[in-house]
Parts: sequence; structure tokens; C-alpha cells
Amino acid sequence: MKTYLNFFATLIIMLLVAGQAMAKVPPQGRQTLYKAQMLMDKELYSQAATLISQYVKATDESIHPQIFITLGGVYHLAGAKKEALTIFQKGYEANPDNEYLCMNTGIALYELEQFADAGIYLEKTFDLQEKSKPEILYQAGSAYYQGEDYSASAKVLTRLLDLEKSPRKEWIRLAVHALMEAKQIKRAEKMLLRYLAVNPNEAAYWELLAKLHLDRESYSKAASALEICYRLENPEKRNLEQLASLYRFLNAPLMAASTLHRAYGARPTPEEALKIAALTASAGRTQQAISYLEKNSKTPSGTLQRGMMLYHSRQFPKAKKLLEQCLTGPSKSKARFYLALCAWERRDWKTAETHLSKLSGSKEFKQRAAGSLAVLEDLDASRLESLL
Repeated sequence: MKTYLNFFATLIIMLLVAGQAMAKVPPQGRQTLYKAQMLMDKELYSQAATLISQYVKATDESIHPQIFITLGGVYHLAGAKKEALTIFQKGYEANPDNEYLCMNTGIALYELEQFADAGIYLEKTFDLQEKSKPEILYQAGSAYYQGEDYSASAKVLTRLLDLEKSPRKEWIRLAVHALMEAKQIKRAEKMLLRYLAVNPNEAAYWELLAKLHLDRESYSKAASALEICYRLENPEKRNLEQLASLYRFLNAPLMAASTLHRAYGARPTPEEALKIAALTASAGRTQQAISYLEKNSKTPSGTLQRGMMLYHSRQFPKAKKLLEQCLTGPSKSKARFYLALCAWERRDWKTAETHLSKLSGSKEFKQRAAGSLAVLEDLDASRLESLL
């Protein structure tokens, strides 16, 4: 938005002081503009607008484009943007070859968030310019994009890139985005690979390539592109977390854990350490996960997770020792359930029954405990029958 606003303000001032342009204005019109300029210098915009409007209604002179430009500019400075747009459009209709009226119409439409229409006028401005400015095509493409006319945006920006031997990176990025949004995926990929071949160390291009692969559901290729991107620049923590999620989806837990290591650094929070340890353990590196938690998550949650990991690795005595430390904490029901499982695996039926019975009031484990207790009752019944 700043680009448009600054360009707009510079344009008005430039034309008001341009002697050659003023010399072509008829006498009454030129005198009116000088008086209006004096009022504008004092920020008396309403009076300046009234002065010019009265001239337009009363004059027999042909109305010079400069009159429309200045009157629209005065309304704009007064904050009356809709009125400014009306004047610029009227002026452009009367002078369709005037690049400044065309451009100001586009800018006024943009400021009123009529983006797609703004793109039309800004694109026309480029064709009207005596000395073409490529930035206008970029602004037209941006306006089309914001107006969700992605095909028009892609067309304009592709034209811009074809005209420029050394286009700016933001031009390329927007062109690729526009092609992707317009569902012209093959063209987007071709364009992106062309510029990547020239600038292989441009992280933003790799990030765009990753997005393209994600849209195609080519998740492995997307992860590879993001890896290169994040080696070329320092990514934010959330970016690495998203990459880790992608690795989890690809069933690559060690890659996910490694990515989170990078995201959280040498001093992760206990909660962050739990995420890394869980991924490490799911890859079969149980002891490594336990050691990591011992170092980085000395909390009740960390102790519970270590106990559960030991259970799953069938180290029941060690698991029992840790789980018993959690019987007074917020996760005591889960700890007791796993203690019951440890006892069950050791065929210590009495201890298992004791823990399961104490879970009868737990919403989370009540049903699971009841099922296990039913099995224990059947075992007891079988034992009694065998003694008869």
C-alpha cells in the first residue's frame, strides 16, 4: 500500500509545478490552478475543490487534463477518496490517452479496495507511458492478485518477467504464486526451476517449490525443498515445527525429532523435550529417548513418560520404580494403569488387581480396568476349579 500512496502523492506535486504542462492549460484554467495551489499550501482543500469545481461548471474553455488531475488530487488530500475517484474516472473518459489520469484512477480504486478494477487501469497505464516503468506492471499484477483475479495477475506478471532481463525477486515470487493460484501448476514449476537454475541459493524460491509440491501432495519432495530452504536461511521456530509435522506424516520420526532438536535448541522446555523423546522412542530408540528426558524434562510428566517408555521396552522393574513416583501427581490414574500392566506382565495378579480396582473411579481408565478385572476374575475361577 505504501508504494501506491507515495507514488500518488509525488505525482500530484510533480504535475502542479511542471511549467511545460501548465503552459498548455488555457488562461482561466491556469489562473484557477495557481489560486487552488495557494489554498492547498494552506491546507484549505475544501475551498480549493470548490474553486476548481466552479471553474469547470462556468468555463467555455476546453477542460485540460491537468484540471481533472488537480481536482481529484484535492479531493484525495481532503480524504474524500470516492469523490477523487469519480473525478479521475471522468477525466480519463475524456482523455483516454492520458497516463496520469489512468494511473490515478487505478490508484484511487486500489485505495478503495476495488483491487481487480485497479489492476485494469494500472495495466493500461503501462501501455500509455512514453517511457515504460516496469514497476507499474508489478503493481497491476499485485492489484489483480489481491482482487483474486489470479489469471490476470499471472498474465501481467509473466509479461513483466519476459520484458526484464534481471527481474526483482519479489516479482518472480508473486508471478509463481499467481500461476499456482490460477491452477497453472506446470507453468509455475517451469518458471520456478528456471530461476532456481540461475539462483540456487535463493531460499525463497526453494520455499515456493516446497509449496508447489505440497499442493501436488508430493510430500517427500516438499520436505526436501524445505530442508534446502532452511539450510540457506535461519528459519523461525514455527517453520521447523511444520517441517517436523511433515516428517511425522511421512513416517520419518527420527527426521522429525532432528528437526525439532534444531527448532528448540540446546535448552528445550520440558514440554518440547517430551515431543522430541516421543518421536525418538517411536523410532525404536527407547534408551536414547529416556536419557534425553532425564536431562531435559525432570518433571512429573517427564517421569511418567520415561516409565511408560520402559514398560513398552519390557523393562518392567525399572518402569515400576518410576511409575510409583507418579502416584501422587496429576497423572496418577495413568501411572496406576501402567503399574497394573507391569504387574500383569510379571504375572503378579494380586498387585495388578489392586491397581485396577483403584481405577474404578477414573473416567479415563474405568472401562479398561473393568475389562482387565473381569479377566482376572476368570483366572481366579479357573484356579479354584482346578483345586476341586
